[in-house]
Amino acid sequence: MAIKIIFWVLIAAYVIPALIFGFKKLTGNKESVAHFKRWGYPLWFMHLLGFTEIAGSILMLFNPTRIYGIAIFPVILAGALYTHVKNKESAEAKKPVFIGLLLLVIFLFTFFI
Repeated sequence: MAIKIIFWVLIAAYVIPALIFGFKKLTGNKESVAHFKRWGYPLWFMHLLGFTEIAGSILMLFNPTRIYGIAIFPVILAGALYTHVKNKESAEAKKPVFIGLLLLVIFLFTFFI
């Protein structure tokens, strides 16, 4: 029972921020727009990425679709890591790595619960 609680806490710790950042991108938050312009990415890509983050987060909430949600995020995290490294944002480049480790733990828990 305690393991399931830990599992759902980990999912919440992943999904809630992903939903927040996804909605910021999808709705055109000023800060998100500034980041994407600075990195040289088109704004349609920001909206697509926001939608993908929201969709992946929702998929992670349900047992039958969790693996599909988990499969979406490594691509997003690899892109985030690439973007931060390319733009010499070393402090920001650490975040996708740690988020990816959390995703890996959730992935492993998915098969052991």
